[in-house]
Parts: sequence; structure tokens; C-alpha cells
Amino acid sequence: MTNSSPLVGAPLGPTMFRLAVPGVIGALLTSSPGLVEAAFLKTSGADALAAVALVYPLVILAGMFSAGAFGGAVSGFTARAVGAGNYEEASTVLVCAVLISLIGGAGMWALVVLLGPLLYQYASDSLAVTSAAQHYATLLFPVIPAYWLINMLSSVLRGSGDMIRPAIVAASLLASYTALAFLLIPGKEASLDHAIKAAAQAMAGSYLLAAAITIYFVSDNKQPIRFRLNAFRAQTFTLILKQGLLAASQSVMTIIYALTTTVIFSRFGTDWLAGFGLAVRLELIMVPVIFGIGASMIAIVGAYVGAGQRQRAISIAWRGIAINVALIGCLGMLLAFFPASWCALVGSDPAVIASCSQSLRIVAPTYAFFAIGLSCYLASQALNTLHFPVLGALLRLLVVATGLYWVTSATAIDTALYLVAGAAIVYGIVVGLGLRLGPWRK
Repeated sequence: MTNSSPLVGAPLGPTMFRLAVPGVIGALLTSSPGLVEAAFLKTSGADALAAVALVYPLVILAGMFSAGAFGGAVSGFTARAVGAGNYEEASTVLVCAVLISLIGGAGMWALVVLLGPLLYQYASDSLAVTSAAQHYATLLFPVIPAYWLINMLSSVLRGSGDMIRPAIVAASLLASYTALAFLLIPGKEASLDHAIKAAAQAMAGSYLLAAAITIYFVSDNKQPIRFRLNAFRAQTFTLILKQGLLAASQSVMTIIYALTTTVIFSRFGTDWLAGFGLAVRLELIMVPVIFGIGASMIAIVGAYVGAGQRQRAISIAWRGIAINVALIGCLGMLLAFFPASWCALVGSDPAVIASCSQSLRIVAPTYAFFAIGLSCYLASQALNTLHFPVLGALLRLLVVATGLYWVTSATAIDTALYLVAGAAIVYGIVVGLGLRLGPWRK
């Protein structure tokens, strides 16, 4: 037992800024390989982009599980332990995080091998696209346990208030992928199979390097939270699993939501599948910003909860949520007015760029509501109030899922886009009001 976290009682503004800036930078860097991948693959044509778009939700799911769901639970447990001055418990959380990452990563690899082909065939009627998607997943997912380990160990560091080293890990991930992609991914003259194979190998290599660097940081003798197998406690393991599984249910619903929208827009042809997929990739910017600020909230809010100051923790959570909503809302409005600034950057085919731009004009103004829901979800990891965020994710999924029954290739494309926008509004309102009137009520 040692002194409680230095985050408790520290000036809130400077502390949040000190944690949030490297947190946002690190999260952006972690997600940027997907943007680099799209930039390299766009010269290979719409089929390559569409194939990766089919697998992309599964990669996002791995990140949502390891960094957002179970990783968020790990950060919350770490922050509360440090806030209470119990570094023995924090070491227990570290051991549990390693075990969960290995089990979760291997399990996800097996599921993708078994169920992936069925998903690709259902989502697209192009044999070339589905075959390329299967090839990509087969090469990438054997190293998904390393990706889990990166995110889970980084979650322990973030929960203790250390945002710098996770950002360094993220920078190494981006740098290594960019170098490997430059060396391996061919130009427009190469076959689809060659381009997809190179993209998967580059991503896998960057995961392995970043995992090695993360292990090095956690093993540092100066690290106050030490990995000791004899620190394992079944009770802590069970509690982390319980919270992580509840959070993972939101992640599952979110990814089913992404797959549902993929199926809906695939009915309008490959150009719309690729174009809407490029628009959705904006989550690679939005989610890291929300997550970066949210990770700082987990560390600070969790520390106050561990120190027995729950009402102060809730007040801090709302301030962090307001910052996220302001930033993401402004980004959404900017992209709604100037969609080509994004779509032309990540696309090369004029039809794909037009589809992407039309998607952003309608969907981007609702990004603020998405920010409300996801920010509340992250803060709930520290406060252990995940039920309303899970409910909001369920309702968003149900709203969009209705489109599977009535959206056809003859439906006006704007109607399908307004369905997606409406679902985001429902998500934000339900989560925000539910927490304000429920478990976060003063």
C-alpha cells in the first residue's frame, strides 16, 4: 500500500490537458495505419478497397475489444487501484490483462477463420472481392493476439496516468507500417491478390514490432506496476471479465451495426460499398480523439472513485464529455460542408469519391451525438455504469437493422443515409439522458 494517485487533488485543467494531448496523439497514431493502408491501396482499384472494407469491421472489433471494452475495464480497475494507493491490486490487474489478451486474441482469430468467409459472401456478391477479403484476413488474423497485447498493456499504463509510453508505442506502429507498406504494397500494375497480400503482411509486421516495444515498457524496472504471476487473483480476473464482457456487448453491437450498414450500402453497388466505406473510415479520426480524451477521463475519474470522491468524479466526466462533443461536432460540420477534403484524400475513383462525399453531407452533422454516446461509454468504464451506453448501442443497431428489410437498390440513397444519421441521434440522446437522469444523478 502506498500513497494515492497524484491525479487526485491536482488542478483539473492542466492535468486533463497533460494526459489528453498524448492520449489523443497516441490514439490517432494507433488508428492511422488504416488510413495509410487506404492511401496505398487506392491505386489498386475499387475491388481492393472493397475487400479491405469487408474485413475492416473485424479489425475494428479487435481494437474495440482489446482497447475499448476489456482494455477500458483494465484501465478503470487500474485507475481505481492507484487512486486507492493499492499497487498490489494494480499488479493483479496487469497479470489479468495479459491473460485476457492472449485468450481473447486467440479466440478471435479462430472465430474469423471459421465465420469470416460466410460474412464476406453475405456482404458482397463479387467473387473477386470476397476472395481477396478472405486472403487478407487469413494473413492478418494470426497476429491479432499481438494486437490485443498492445492495447491491453497500454490500457494498464493509461490507467496509471501514463499516456506518454502508449503514444510512443503507437508511433512505432505507424512508422513501421508506413515503411513496410512502402516496401511491400505494389502500384497499380500489380494484381489484386498481390496488393492484398502485401497490405496484410505490412500490417502484421507492424503489430509484432509494436507488441515487442510495449512488453519492454511494461517490464521496465522503474514501472510501479509490476508483472508478477503470484499476484493473480481469481476474484479480480472475474470482475474484469464481467465488466469487460458487458462493455464488449456494446462493441459487438457496434460492429454488427457497421456490418449492417455495409450490407445495406452494398445493395447500391461496389462504388457505393467502397465510397461509404471510405466515409466510415473517418472513425479512424473521430474515435481516437474521443478515446484519447476518454482515456484521460478514465485515469482521472477512476482515481477519484478509488479515493472515495464519486460526485467529483461524475463532474469531471461531464467536462470531458463536453470537450469531446465540441471537437467532434465541429469536425462533423466542417466535413459536411467540405466532404471532398476527406474523400479525395483517401479515394481515387471519381464515382467512389462522389459516393463518399454524398455520405458525409448527410451523416457528418450527427457526429456530435456519436461523441456523446462514446464519451459516456468511456467515462462509464471508470464509474462502472455501462448499462445505458449498452442500451444506446442496442437501439442504434435496431434502428439501422430495419433497413435490411426495406432498403433495396431502388431506394433513394439519401433515404438510407438519413437512416444512419437518425440512428446516431438516437444513440447519443438515449445514453446522455439515461446517465444524467439515472446513475449519474446528483
